Amino acid sequence: MSNGGNGSMKFITFLFVAVLTVASAQAQTNTTRLTDEQIFKSLSKKLDYMITRTDHGLSKGGRGRLFAWYWGYLGRASLMMYESTKDERFLDLVRDISLRLIEVRDDKLGLVDDERKRILPNWGTQYKNGIRANEVTSAGLITLPMCQYARIRGDEVIGRAAIKSLSAFLDERQPAFGGYYFHHYTQDIVEPLNHTHVYGAALAHCSLLPYAPKLFPEVAMGIHKYWEHFIRKDGDGYSWPYKPAPDSPLDEKSEAVWKAGVTVELPIALIETGIMKDTKIIDQMEQTFLNHPVVKKGGIPQFIGTDVVIDLSERDKLDGSSLPGLFVPFAMLKRPKVEKAVMAMVENHPKLFSRGWFGGSRSMFMTYAYLRSRDLLK
Repeated sequence: MSNGGNGSMKFITFLFVAVLTVASAQAQTNTTRLTDEQIFKSLSKKLDYMITRTDHGLSKGGRGRLFAWYWGYLGRASLMMYESTKDERFLDLVRDISLRLIEVRDDKLGLVDDERKRILPNWGTQYKNGIRANEVTSAGLITLPMCQYARIRGDEVIGRAAIKSLSAFLDERQPAFGGYYFHHYTQDIVEPLNHTHVYGAALAHCSLLPYAPKLFPEVAMGIHKYWEHFIRKDGDGYSWPYKPAPDSPLDEKSEAVWKAGVTVELPIALIETGIMKDTKIIDQMEQTFLNHPVVKKGGIPQFIGTDVVIDLSERDKLDGSSLPGLFVPFAMLKRPKVEKAVMAMVENHPKLFSRGWFGGSRSMFMTYAYLRSRDLLK
């Protein structure tokens, strides 16, 4: 009886220690600060793989979205690491990948856009219906790091290449509510807000280059004004729909949080570049994030509004998904309470962030670099 009891106690102790060990390892994964060398090697490997990978089955001219959602975040992570460390290798990496990306643009490959029936200086995407075309989203995300890099180093070659890519879509803007929206040809819908907002953010940052078209800041601000028309008071915060058309009702379903994390990049860029002086929108985004009922109870909301209240942290099927990671750019509002809340979410939900800051969405890596530049990670 005594031996059996001791055996049981030993087994229970073993399990307890094992659980603590796993929990400790997970916590370390979520909070560990990598060395500069580790970060540089990781970014170099990820970005080279982005260019050279062939496992996706995409044609050479059909990788626009792939490049956009990798490079748009990892490229900026490299720039943020440069700001923190002043290590020129991070700038060299951005220059190298920028030049490699420019060499596989449609105009370099001689590829005609199926929708527009002409060659664009951009990166096409192959859709499921067989059509290959270009998108404002890819143009915005791919050129964002290029614009910022070109300003830091005065690299006119890359700066002008980015401007050429962005300029190709200027004539496609549609006026409404004192601003602009864009139309997605293949899907025959108004481009979702988060898609046009990264394009607007790139216009804003590129507008700081001395040779940029004077129209860039005006269009960037116009995209923001269109969004403003649809922002509504929602409880103790604000919300907006995902892809509102000019005739859409103002009470459409609110945007998912991981998409809203992209949408907020435009007002951040407008303020960073000095195009917009009023920071009221940043106050509203802070209230929206911190006052959301799911955030208040320590969870992660699925939608930015309170029309559909779902806590992602309660959904097992999202385990390992990269989608929750796209909310983390909210930290870049540069509001201490939001930064603290974002860090707590990542650290307190290891199931949704199983690889901490270095897995899932590439925005995780960028936000890590941002928080590190703010000296907020131990």
